[in-house]
Amino acid sequence: MNLTILGSQGAIPKIGMYSTSLLLQISKYNILIDCCEGVQFQLRKNKIRLSRIEIILISHAHGDHYFGLIGLISTLSLLKRTKKLTIFCPTSVLKIIQAHIKFSQMKLNYELNLIGLTENKMINIFENDVFFIKSFPLNHSIYTNGFLIKEKIRKRKLILEKALDFDIDKIYFNKLTKGQNVLNSKGVEINYLDVTIEGDKPKSFAYCSDTAYNDDLINYVQDVDLLYCETTFLSNDQEKATNTLHSTTADAGKLAKKSNVKQLLIGHFSSRYDNYDLFLKEVSEIFPRVLLSEEGKKIDI
Repeated sequence: MNLTILGSQGAIPKIGMYSTSLLLQISKYNILIDCCEGVQFQLRKNKIRLSRIEIILISHAHGDHYFGLIGLISTLSLLKRTKKLTIFCPTSVLKIIQAHIKFSQMKLNYELNLIGLTENKMINIFENDVFFIKSFPLNHSIYTNGFLIKEKIRKRKLILEKALDFDIDKIYFNKLTKGQNVLNSKGVEINYLDVTIEGDKPKSFAYCSDTAYNDDLINYVQDVDLLYCETTFLSNDQEKATNTLHSTTADAGKLAKKSNVKQLLIGHFSSRYDNYDLFLKEVSEIFPRVLLSEEGKKIDI
């Protein structure tokens, strides 16, 4: 599981910086999380092929989180995409996409699978053999979701020398890594535990887009390997954060600490600030394992 930061800023981008957008890679799957204005430039700059994006998650209908979406949908069609694209978004964003396609008479070469989100509780929205995605409610000025993405338990690792010593045909190696006993060439049952070890620990990532802090978030992001939490404001601007239903550095640090996460990533910085080291300083006083969102940064979760 790897994360690429495409945008680090809040509603107003700066020169060379973009509003919040992330690209999560799990095995062969690419998941775009929020879709800032200019996202296509950032994807290309970071050598991420647009055609490989499988899923797009949009947290809410404020423009800095989806203004790049319609352009990306159009470009993918112009590039002759044929593979289905699935977008999970609030129904408000879904209607905007549908209206644009209708009134611009956009013709798509691929299936666009739009799934509107309306729930105010944690629900499972996607699942395959490798990972699953859950959405959960955030506390913002409009309907907003966070997302939890978790890998499933990985296959066990085969100890090849032991498998050969037990005279096991290679056609059974896959069964062994799935935790199944097999028969060797002499008809003797071989326990998978004798020839395999546990696979890599499944990884998890949680994304808290625009939100005011509340203790309910702890249950949604408990024990994740990496938590992204917006920090629009420094702690001395708590009143602004409260009035706009955003988080401060203190809020992010508190959430990470109470949730026992392995690592914290902060972003969505207000354009009023220039010194981002202050964000790191304030958060690290509460939760030391913190990273700063920066365009182009890659994180191995």
